[in-house]
Amino acid sequence: MATQCTYIKPNKEKCRGYAVSGSKYCFAHDPTQASKRKAAQRKGGEAGRVATLPESSLSVRNMSDVLELMELTINDVRAGRLDVKVANAIGYLANVSVKVIQQTDIEARLEALESVLEPERAAYIQRRRAA
Repeated sequence: MATQCTYIKPNKEKCRGYAVSGSKYCFAHDPTQASKRKAAQRKGGEAGRVATLPESSLSVRNMSDVLELMELTINDVRAGRLDVKVANAIGYLANVSVKVIQQTDIEARLEALESVLEPERAAYIQRRRAA
């Protein structure tokens, strides 16, 4: 049966942790575990960090820019230079960019068509009014 840690906290409360095998203290209070405890704290701190990329001036204004971004991202993931979570976020944002680029293209094409058709429309309306 596991024994309870014998460490007494500064507020005079007894630690509720279980003692490490062969010790009267838990992992958090065992003086012989100090180096392992520091390593675990360091590892825990690193695990919580948000992965970031260096600043980039890569523009994402057309489909070939999006393709270039995806190529770089895929290669960085495969080489282990980029965390998969960051790559997923880049993929999502690239998908949003594609939709914006497509919408912008449709709007530009519609505007061009309307500018060509507007004189014909105006002439048609004038002929109807004259009739």
